[in-house]
Amino acid sequence: MTFPPPRPSRSATAPPPISNIPPLDLPFQGRDDQIAELLELFEQYGHVLLHDGVASDHGFGKTQVAIAYCRRYTRRYDVAWWFSCRGETDDDRLCGLLEEQYQTLREERARTFGTKVEHRPDNRWLFVYDDVSNPDRVYEHFVPGTGHRLVTSRSCGRTWGSNQLELGGMTAEQSSRLLLDQAENLGSKQAKHLASLMNGHPAQLLAVAEEVRRTGYEAYIRMLTPAPQADPDTPPGGIPIPRPRDDASGAPLSGVERRTLVEALARSPVGRDRDRWNVWLEAVRQMIKPTELAGVSDGGHFRDRIISVVNFALAQRNPKVMQALADALDLWGDEEGIADVRRLVDKAVDAWNGDQGR
Repeated sequence: MTFPPPRPSRSATAPPPISNIPPLDLPFQGRDDQIAELLELFEQYGHVLLHDGVASDHGFGKTQVAIAYCRRYTRRYDVAWWFSCRGETDDDRLCGLLEEQYQTLREERARTFGTKVEHRPDNRWLFVYDDVSNPDRVYEHFVPGTGHRLVTSRSCGRTWGSNQLELGGMTAEQSSRLLLDQAENLGSKQAKHLASLMNGHPAQLLAVAEEVRRTGYEAYIRMLTPAPQADPDTPPGGIPIPRPRDDASGAPLSGVERRTLVEALARSPVGRDRDRWNVWLEAVRQMIKPTELAGVSDGGHFRDRIISVVNFALAQRNPKVMQALADALDLWGDEEGIADVRRLVDKAVDAWNGDQGR
């Protein structure tokens, strides 16, 4: 018996029979060329390294590109398994970490296809080793077989040849599109100007868009001052782009997760038309009584309204409002965006409950 059995009717968006690939943080734009290049590299090599082009405090989105590759070419694989290496520098600890995750894969295989089914990994298996500290030593920890292995690391290592892809900043055009998508109060020329001042760091671009939404383009431009001394994150014009603000210690969601939640709500039914927005918001209000949704606007652009609701929920001392954001979506079943909302809300609630337990 082979493993897994053929699945000819699988849709392009359905995950492989066995997969733990993380969801793609939103918003995600660009990188089409790099994702296609990864596929080309896998046609020649069994393992590929995706690494930063230059040293940077931000990174250039390697993990998100890896996830996007897994989700774009899902029908090429029967198994897609994600190993989180967490930048572990100690070899023994890394070995234990990976063995624990591989055991989970073995258990999932047994649950899905039975304990008698065995199959050595081939090119229908994809293993991702994310956030590897030393890409020159990770070979020693690969799952045996001929499966595809995608390694992400800040370092390009010393032993990798043509089977590696350097990930630099987003292009000015991609950066401009991302800014326009995230800041409705920006014009095309303004977005192009801001994009020209940056090095294309996705997280930095999102933070800039958020600040522009809050303060406006002119006010944000006034915040930019000439840099007396350049550093790796200073663009050619010598103007330092303010770094994303650090998340408050113990915040239920990180800045990236909060933006992901906003985007997921925007893609859900409540972000598509006013009637469903009104029904959802009224359901939230009924669920959180006697708490009032203070300062939350019912008018304006949908994303502005969503941001105000999410910010209000995260500012509370308990998860009641946050929980209501997901529960009120139950009216629409399993439509797009709802699963991502539930995942992030559950994470935030767990964080709140964890704080109460300490």
